[in-house]
Amino acid sequence: MKLFTPKAIALLVTLLGCSTTYAGESLADLQTAATNGNAAAQTTLGIDYLKGDGVTQDYGKAQAWLEKAVAQDNPDACYALAMMYTYGNGVAKDLDKAIELYKKAGPAQQGDAYNNLAVIYGKGLNGKKDPVQAIKYYQLAADAGNSESQVVIGWKYATGDGVPKNTRKAVQYYEKSAALGNPQGQASLASAYDDGIGVKRNDALAAAWYKKAADQGNSSAMANLGAMLTDGEGVKQDYTKARFYLEQAVAKDVPEAMTTLGYLYLNGLGVKKDYSKATELYSTACDRGVPKACSTVKEMKAKKIYRVSTASQSAATTTPQRLIAKSIDEGVNATFTWQGDDATFKANGHAEDCSFLKDFSEPGGNLATSFVCTGNVQIVLKQFKTTKNAYIAVTTNNFKDEVKSFAVNVYTVEASAAN
Repeated sequence: MKLFTPKAIALLVTLLGCSTTYAGESLADLQTAATNGNAAAQTTLGIDYLKGDGVTQDYGKAQAWLEKAVAQDNPDACYALAMMYTYGNGVAKDLDKAIELYKKAGPAQQGDAYNNLAVIYGKGLNGKKDPVQAIKYYQLAADAGNSESQVVIGWKYATGDGVPKNTRKAVQYYEKSAALGNPQGQASLASAYDDGIGVKRNDALAAAWYKKAADQGNSSAMANLGAMLTDGEGVKQDYTKARFYLEQAVAKDVPEAMTTLGYLYLNGLGVKKDYSKATELYSTACDRGVPKACSTVKEMKAKKIYRVSTASQSAATTTPQRLIAKSIDEGVNATFTWQGDDATFKANGHAEDCSFLKDFSEPGGNLATSFVCTGNVQIVLKQFKTTKNAYIAVTTNNFKDEVKSFAVNVYTVEASAAN
């Protein structure tokens, strides 16, 4: 379960559409109404300052206006101010204060306030886990329309985790989440139809919901839809489409998808028969704990069709590499090291632990790699296609504010040599 919902994480975006905010025609109207005590106007103005929407971003003013609206029990103001205390936007992080405000917000933001309370209690972010309180708020959030909580509470009813087992009730919550477009809700509903749990088995509906979830990037749905397309289960058999979804799931490291895609290569279904590719896929899936894949590996070895490609052998013996980016600007002493998902940024004796976020290319072909670090630090490592030059930008506030940027020399070393 994520710390908070995607909407909550994208704080400065989600607060735009508050249901009880002011619908004035201009900033002047808004300021006048807020000054005259209109709680909805105060909420909207506070959120505008929080986001920097139409005004210069100012956390102090955001807090001041939101507190005025909170004093009038505006639920969206309570939610917005709770988010400020949750993430430390312009205020000291204070989960106890955030909890108080989330409770006051009630069903605000379609149940997001309740969902955040559920996560806090479920993970024990305020000191100690409280599963009873977590279930209470997941239920409230689900009933208020939060699609992620609907998935969670549905799963709890499906498994009897903290609530009486009720598969029909689980399906009802999956249906609500799926109808709101939540990909996990769609995948969970598809699985219910696929297995006939809580609802009459229906392969066609299972495939349809798997497709909706897969097309939104849900990896398990990709794997399951690929298998159904391979077998012609609930849909017309189509190896080309099966391969399309299976390859995406394999790219997301789903071992079951590796097994099914291996089957296509092993038998030349929709692809050219390739024992080396099949061996690679089945072996990896076996290593990830898929019994069927392990059985197939044994059968391939017995039939003498088990093939290990030269490229795979070479990759297996390659020494892990670590990327090093050292500053070359005069007077700057900074080093950035990166291997796998983990990285470390050191500057002037201070270190931040970072995690790989994503790569993205710009129109000119320049590659940017981003990382999120401790201490509200974000790093962007950019490499230029034409000049091969590189630089690092140190940012805060969700990559919005650049603190420092400097040119770096980028090279790789063996992981052992960098330790």
